Amino acid sequence: MTSVDVHAHYFPELYLDMLDEFHGSPAGTAGLRGAGGGGTPAEIEARLAAMDAAGIDVQLLSAPPLVPYFDDATQALGAARVANAAYTDLIRAHPDRFRALAALPLPNGLAAGDELGRAMDELGFLGAAVTTTVLGRPLSDREFVPLFDALERRGAVLLVHPTGGESGQRAYEGLDLTAYPSIRLITTGSVPPERPLNALHHHAVADADGLRRAAVTFGPERLLPGSGYPYRTQGEAAAVGSGAAEFLGL
Repeated sequence: MTSVDVHAHYFPELYLDMLDEFHGSPAGTAGLRGAGGGGTPAEIEARLAAMDAAGIDVQLLSAPPLVPYFDDATQALGAARVANAAYTDLIRAHPDRFRALAALPLPNGLAAGDELGRAMDELGFLGAAVTTTVLGRPLSDREFVPLFDALERRGAVLLVHPTGGESGQRAYEGLDLTAYPSIRLITTGSVPPERPLNALHHHAVADADGLRRAAVTFGPERLLPGSGYPYRTQGEAAAVGSGAAEFLGL
């Protein structure tokens, strides 16, 4: 059975450069460079070694919480495409070890839906990853309906990552995706939502405390291994759950 880590960060250097250029990360990106999440040969080698040591066959890569969200639509799309191109390059170099979720040019829901389609149809991505808020707007904002409609039509994977310092249940308040039963939803965070958010909702957990909390809310059958690499070890993710490959259609 293929073992999959569904929550693995990847921050290519060119993407970080673009975020700095567009002032997309208030704290800057210096602290992330060389920290294990980038695309230098040494970081990729260390990533693969960590996966091997933990028995992880595949990492599902995503960009949050460093996301290409800009009111300037050109900047947002440019940054999203740089990230998605870098993910594609890594997958081509290691096709058996990595899959990806698209970075999306939000807050423009129509443009995000278009980029989702391109990423899935042309690049082979499984879906997309977003944060719980977009430039201060909740995901329940009507502007994002075109994106959710596109995700639903495709039965896409959607990973939702807490942002703004809200790592617990509060991050998901007001988010109800029951109208989108075909979205293969994955939430992350040490404290899961207090209820399932749609019919296919799974929660990614890496630590024992999060496992206990999520098992009560969702049941063990809805738990997926998600390390948050490189900020947690692959070993923590490997010990949690099973069936991720089946859920992702791998």
